[in-house]
Amino acid sequence: MIRYRRERRLPGDMIGLTETAQRTKAMAILSRASVLLLLLLASLAAQAQQSPMSPKDHPPLPGKGRLAEASRVTAELAAKPATAPAAKAPRRNFIDEHIFGKMERDRVPHAPLATDEEFFRRVHIDLTGRIPDDAELRAFLADTNTAKRDQLVDKLVITPAFKAKWTYWFGDVSMTCANRVGNEGKNLYYKYVYDSIHFDRPYDELVRELLTARALTNWYVGPASYLARWVVIGATCEDTVHEDTADEVAIMSARHFLGVNLQCVSCHDGKNHLEKINLWLSRRKRDELWRQAAFFGGMRILRRVEVATTQDEYMIDDKGPGYDASARTVVRIPRRGAGPVAASFLLTGETPNPQKAPREEFARMITGHPQFARATVNRFWAEMMGVGIVDPVDDFDLDRQDPANPPPSPWTIQPSHPELLEALAADFRRNGHSIKRLLTLIAKSSAYQLSSRFAGPWKEQYAPYFARKVVRRLTAEEVHDAIVKATGAALEIPIRGTDKRVRYATETASPEDFKGPLAGLKDVNFFLEAFGQTNREYSERKNGGDITQAVLLMNSPFVLRAVKPTPGTYLAALNADTALNDTTRIERLFQRFLGRRPDAAELAQARDVVSTTGGKGFEDLQWLLLNKVDFIFNY
Repeated sequence: MIRYRRERRLPGDMIGLTETAQRTKAMAILSRASVLLLLLLASLAAQAQQSPMSPKDHPPLPGKGRLAEASRVTAELAAKPATAPAAKAPRRNFIDEHIFGKMERDRVPHAPLATDEEFFRRVHIDLTGRIPDDAELRAFLADTNTAKRDQLVDKLVITPAFKAKWTYWFGDVSMTCANRVGNEGKNLYYKYVYDSIHFDRPYDELVRELLTARALTNWYVGPASYLARWVVIGATCEDTVHEDTADEVAIMSARHFLGVNLQCVSCHDGKNHLEKINLWLSRRKRDELWRQAAFFGGMRILRRVEVATTQDEYMIDDKGPGYDASARTVVRIPRRGAGPVAASFLLTGETPNPQKAPREEFARMITGHPQFARATVNRFWAEMMGVGIVDPVDDFDLDRQDPANPPPSPWTIQPSHPELLEALAADFRRNGHSIKRLLTLIAKSSAYQLSSRFAGPWKEQYAPYFARKVVRRLTAEEVHDAIVKATGAALEIPIRGTDKRVRYATETASPEDFKGPLAGLKDVNFFLEAFGQTNREYSERKNGGDITQAVLLMNSPFVLRAVKPTPGTYLAALNADTALNDTTRIERLFQRFLGRRPDAAELAQARDVVSTTGGKGFEDLQWLLLNKVDFIFNY
């Protein structure tokens, strides 16, 4: 643990303590909620280690999605109950008809609507990845317009922050990184996705372009990097393993755009392996995966080895030899098929029109199938609501979707709200596959706007009803950006391969942008990795707890620099405003960091911190606020 000693005297028994020790003592003064952060993260880390795991690359066992853990964390963090039982929530769109209709039918109570403070912070984080500005919060609270929440949503979905957040998110989904597609490819891919979100291009159109891209080099054709990312290299750099690459594209496109995980059946038949995990997959055979991959059998992805650089650059065309079931593999169990494989779509058995290009046919089939819309709306629903209607989002069991055709006992229907899932998918198709429309629809629903606080005893069987807001820890990038936004102390991050610099993590083109030589960037990179940032190459994102996270929030050089009132920071401006008294400054800091006013006890304790820690009291208060549970969790 790095320690720094203050160059000042402190009153009473705080004299001589290190900065960390002083602040730990101040943390105890402010409230137990701050100390709970360390305990909570340690608890989550321990539970994650004890959780039963499925075999590597297998989907989780049924019932082992995020819902149970998310519900438990919500109940723990939102332990302070609502002040009164919830009034009947207004039904503002068809989402509410399904959500509250089911609760009413089954006599399940729900939380009250979130307060304006709760909603304002939550919707900013969910739609833009950043905490809101405190001055804008005060204006929102003072606004008496009954339509102000809808107006705020409409405003947020056209902001640069919204576009940056969802571009970065899609980069995580598709796992594009410079170490796989080159800096030029990575940056162009980011711009391509950003522009698609900016113009709200139909999502099915975007996906078709990703799957059918051709390029002399992926450094000049944005969507080509989606395919180039999944190339499999053999013994040498120029040795692209053709069938393995086709397999990877088939697997990842099904995962990303159909919500179906085909990793298991890419090595063996589902029979005698997946009966207790996924009924539909248990009936799939390995050669069915080959037939899906055969749509990409004519595609070549060739590395431009003549370029004297360590950067990856690829050419993509359709002059490949087709898919051979006896071809070698460097990543899977050896193939034992024989000869050419004819393409057919896994979900329907449809074969491509021989007069048309196979990849175009596959793109048409995958985006035209109802499962494409179901998987897409479910993935975005999970981002907004905390868990999916089907969860995990890429583990659909296609034999467990239809209530009219239930699976055999003891299996149950997989979606928590199958009719709502179908209604969302139908609305998505009717409205041009608009992501902006989908997110706006969810954010404006009363279901989304419920509080995480619940009046009366909470029962775990309420969780699948979305009867309260599911609390989640901010992602690594959101924690970073919250610290930058709250303090105003930004380390400008250079985008590798360009002369561009940005303030926020969600504005970067990939996590690799944090690995540059700029002073202080190493501290930020370590901070982000400790909070579970994926590198998009071989690591998966983690959003659980870790004791290292609590230590870094207390003692990271990145944090300790951010809370200082250096020129241009929020605290420097606050201190310079002589018209403000200490109480107003404290209230402003609470609103800035936590999106709410302090309660009476917090206000009194914050005054003690400010008065007993000398001239740097407000610096200590900033440090305390970003160490509170409700700073790094989204309520």
